[in-house]
Amino acid sequence: MAGQHSYEFGRFRLDAAGGLLFRDARMVPLAPKVADALRLLIENAGNVIGKDELLKNIWPDTFVGEGSLTRTISILRKALADDGGGQDYIVTIPKRGYRFAAPISETSGPKARPVPEKVMLAVLPFENLSGNKKQEYLSDGLTEELITQLGRLNPERLGVIARTSAMQYKSTRKSIQQIGRELGVAYVLEGSVRRAGNRVRVTAQLIQVSDQTHLWAQGYEREMRDILTLQRHVSQAVAKEIEIKLARQEPSRLDAGAINPAAYETYLKGRYLWNKRTLDSLENSVRYFQRAIELDPGYERAYAGLADSYLTLHDDGHLPPRKALASAKRAAAKGLRIDKTLAEAHTSLAHAHLHEFNWPGWLGSVSTRPSRKRNARRRSIPFRYQQGPTPQVSSIMLACTAWQSSNP
Repeated sequence: MAGQHSYEFGRFRLDAAGGLLFRDARMVPLAPKVADALRLLIENAGNVIGKDELLKNIWPDTFVGEGSLTRTISILRKALADDGGGQDYIVTIPKRGYRFAAPISETSGPKARPVPEKVMLAVLPFENLSGNKKQEYLSDGLTEELITQLGRLNPERLGVIARTSAMQYKSTRKSIQQIGRELGVAYVLEGSVRRAGNRVRVTAQLIQVSDQTHLWAQGYEREMRDILTLQRHVSQAVAKEIEIKLARQEPSRLDAGAINPAAYETYLKGRYLWNKRTLDSLENSVRYFQRAIELDPGYERAYAGLADSYLTLHDDGHLPPRKALASAKRAAAKGLRIDKTLAEAHTSLAHAHLHEFNWPGWLGSVSTRPSRKRNARRRSIPFRYQQGPTPQVSSIMLACTAWQSSNP
């Protein structure tokens, strides 16, 4: 069976040469060793393949124990469980090995179901043309908000570079071509912000990296209270130019413009200060988030911001653990009572649980999968991402995901 271009089973297709697994038209992420294990099982479908043979082929130059193979098969079963057949596809043969039990059809030549290529975009820091350095929070905040909104449009088709990577190009003299090469993106969005009193003017332009041509440019002038609508218009225009079909989304307070404009601006100031990561800026970010909550008690993101400030103060050794964690969990919980899908609040709560070594609590905060062992009727919650966690938290989450994989 080896040498064929792809194998299909159930709703899945494995492209053997590239080790890529697809469920319908969507790619299922697999680590290389996990993909190797699936390919070997499929190529020997219907037959028992021994543990020693799997170990020798998956890790040819490394000595590993059976525990590594067991974890790899467990991860593979979880990836196939989306089709309700993870256990049925791979059967354990006690004391011998594993057998791939599902019917397989082989195809060669062109792919039966082509998957559209994912487009990568970077939003570069918008330039502050207000002539007042105190307005940096607005240009940085608009950059971050556009990253968020563009990232939510259609994650399967449009990938947006994270804020942490994009902000390093603030005031850079590098060419668009060099930035595009360093970030691995096809398009770059750049622009400027100028504020005068209660009016704000935003210009934005979309550039194709390959030939540095301007595909689209537009200027907007609005009252500050209309900044949310302006952000949405820019996001939709960019999506149209790069031919990304917009995913249907549930309406949110952000989209509907139901947030108090003063609370939103105060929140942006809080995030700007939080990103500076100094003691003075962190303490001031707490005050701005608290003020945003006073202006709009139903503004869920302000609670998540407040939780992040307490946690970062603790991480940097400025707040004792008991006070910081209690305050952070209380703020995150209030945000989740307003919007249970808000990812920032889930991430903040998970961050607090990590400091308490509360692994079940952490898992409950970051997992979107229904539990099979407890509360079988529980359904997964689609998190509504507004901004990504810090790199430090991302690293911890990756480590804990590995812990989860080894403790199914």
